[in-house]
Amino acid sequence: MILYHNASLHETVVHFVGNPSNEEPLTLSESLLTVNDDDQQRLLEYFMHSFKPEEFYTFDAAESEVLPYISKLFEGGDDFLEATQHVASHLYDVSVHPKILPGDLFVGRIRELSLHGEFCDGIVFIKAEVEDHFAQVEWKDKHSELVFSQGYRLNRIDKACIVLSLEPGDGYRVLVVDKTNGNAGEAQYWTDAFLGLTALEDSYHHTQQFMQVTREYLKDKFPEEFQVSPAEQIALLNKSSQFFKNKEKFEMEEFANDVFKDDDVTSSFRNFTKTYNEDPEHSITEAFDISKSAVKKHAGMFKSVLKLDKNFHIYVHGNRQLIERGYDDDKAMNYYKVYFNNESAT
Repeated sequence: MILYHNASLHETVVHFVGNPSNEEPLTLSESLLTVNDDDQQRLLEYFMHSFKPEEFYTFDAAESEVLPYISKLFEGGDDFLEATQHVASHLYDVSVHPKILPGDLFVGRIRELSLHGEFCDGIVFIKAEVEDHFAQVEWKDKHSELVFSQGYRLNRIDKACIVLSLEPGDGYRVLVVDKTNGNAGEAQYWTDAFLGLTALEDSYHHTQQFMQVTREYLKDKFPEEFQVSPAEQIALLNKSSQFFKNKEKFEMEEFANDVFKDDDVTSSFRNFTKTYNEDPEHSITEAFDISKSAVKKHAGMFKSVLKLDKNFHIYVHGNRQLIERGYDDDKAMNYYKVYFNNESAT
């Protein structure tokens, strides 16, 4: 986890970054933001509260236009403001999709963070896009007045990243928050076009990638190639989920023996992962430490639901032998027989 209770916020700048496609301006601040001592901790909390040290990224040295300015930002001092202006100008240049919202870009330098017990500094980029309306009651003697205003909620982050001063020779270590507005055309512009990041290939990344390829195989290729029932498909989804939850290390051979238990299915799965791995955005490896945080976050990939017309949903979590499929000639309909000991309503 990232600890910042002993951290201190140093230089902070705010620039306004509009959308050039919508003829919105870029307004570059010519001075640092003045933050009162009483508000330092509140602003630090706003900058830091959304970051979770799970999926790390690193700068792609060949693609990132932000990376050359990171060392100047860490140094602070006279070059800090100018470096933030270059970064804000680059963000403006890539904010061309018409659905990308304008907003204020905060850039801050933070000292003495702690990541898993290791001390480091951080550079934070926060783009605040969505303002809320606020109503405040002000009292003068026994007379009240209602004042309306607009501003950013301190518990909401739209887009953010923090660059940690770790492994600078290998592109640093970066965490990202990106709450897009659901528009495919603007997806990834923050991570890719602006920051120029690539996923760090650590245990979290390998676990997430292998869970993803397993789900895609079992959802699409497996029932198509082996003509299995949905219940059999769900059984393997459950076994896959339990494997990741119960094991500390991943080995492809052990996974195939525990989950598939069939040479033909194993061969089919290996061919599928080979094809999947040809996409440069994917990186499947056959041996890695399993990240429990990745398993917890992505467990929904293996959600197991039998959808029966529009009448019933059966959630299958355990023993495949306790559910049987049949056909009723009189009703000319399929049916499932489910065995259980106790029942309850939720």
